[in-house]
Amino acid sequence: MKVPLGNTQRTYGLIAQALHWLVAAGIAVQFVWAWRIDETESIRAQFTLVNQHKSIGMTVLALVVVRLFWRAFNRPPPFPSSMSAWERFTASTAHWLLYALILLMPVSGWIYTSAAGFGPEFFGLVDIPALVGQDERLEKVFGEVHEWLAVGIATLVSIHVLAALRHQFVLKDGLLRRMIPPWK
Repeated sequence: MKVPLGNTQRTYGLIAQALHWLVAAGIAVQFVWAWRIDETESIRAQFTLVNQHKSIGMTVLALVVVRLFWRAFNRPPPFPSSMSAWERFTASTAHWLLYALILLMPVSGWIYTSAAGFGPEFFGLVDIPALVGQDERLEKVFGEVHEWLAVGIATLVSIHVLAALRHQFVLKDGLLRRMIPPWK
């Protein structure tokens, strides 16, 4: 079965699916990299991991901006009619909160690293301009903001995954299939 590029009434299109899974993979890698940075004793390895973390964060930022732009012109399929009004409201609110946190997370990291005096670079290829000048107070504040946003994203992603699994295995309403391309 061929997946259309755009969304339909029954499924997300190939572009929305690809952007969803690329952002999801980027977020997963970011959490692993953040953990590895904290656990790594080698300064050289930490430096490499931090630079990769920044680059992947900028990639996730770009991907989620593209995803939101795509969504603005390509409406997602409607929720199943079996979902109550409060379930649709909760799901929609959770999605928009997740988008907001995913946008704010790399921006907070960008401000944090700028305030620390180390502007991000993109995979060692391009220097990305600092958003603010070096400032210890901002560095501390946005370091905390970055960590709390990580907690928020981890919480919302967990709820998102559990809700998708509930739809797949408890409700069996096919909701999850809308975001997974057929592998035939």
